[in-house]
Amino acid sequence: MIISIETSTSDLSLTLLNKNNILSHVSIPIKNELSEIIVPTIKMFLRDNLISFDNISFLAVGCGPGSFTGIRAVISTALGITVSKSHIKSIGINSLAGLAMSALQEAKTLKVKYVISSIDSKKEDLFLQLFKINYTKNGLLPIVAISDIDTIKIEKLYNYFLVHNLNLTEVLFVGHQSNMAKNIIENLKVSKNSTQYPDSLGIGKIASCIISNKISINKTTYAFKKFKPIYARSAQINLK
Repeated sequence: MIISIETSTSDLSLTLLNKNNILSHVSIPIKNELSEIIVPTIKMFLRDNLISFDNISFLAVGCGPGSFTGIRAVISTALGITVSKSHIKSIGINSLAGLAMSALQEAKTLKVKYVISSIDSKKEDLFLQLFKINYTKNGLLPIVAISDIDTIKIEKLYNYFLVHNLNLTEVLFVGHQSNMAKNIIENLKVSKNSTQYPDSLGIGKIASCIISNKISINKTTYAFKKFKPIYARSAQINLK
């Protein structure tokens, strides 16, 4: 079984998966007490599903970019779990990739080639990353990162399209400030998902795909064997 955790925005999100099947999912608003509630919440989530850490084989974590506090808290917690439960293997996932994964089926329905993921940087701009959809069925990852993480103001979104030579009809935008993005670029396809922020569902689906298809993490650009914080900016406090 896989448990995935995401805290890079305003919610603590947990998902339990068995291979590609989603068994349980919960999302809890975070106030200022994440470091105090994260471990008890994970334990309660497992108890509610009548399992313990002994039943978990993989721990997947959204590693950012996003909230410095959320990223540090979840990675510290995840490291503690894997140290105390040595049988649990770890996999870290770029939260922008998880967000793109959450819009994958919608993107395929729209027959677009790309997904742009957007996460609030909390500094009046956005973290953006461009992903290409893999329409083949050859066991490869369903999305491929074709750009690094960029930090831009929403007003500069049109320039982002120009820089990456993107055709408007081939792109689905998902995430923070989606409505404003649509106002800035007329006819932009914007995800209709109710969730426009990183969630453990997307993180878990990517992790499950990697695990079930035995894909080498070294061949990806957004998955890591060790929990690696992605700050996209220099962190104020380094994680030891």
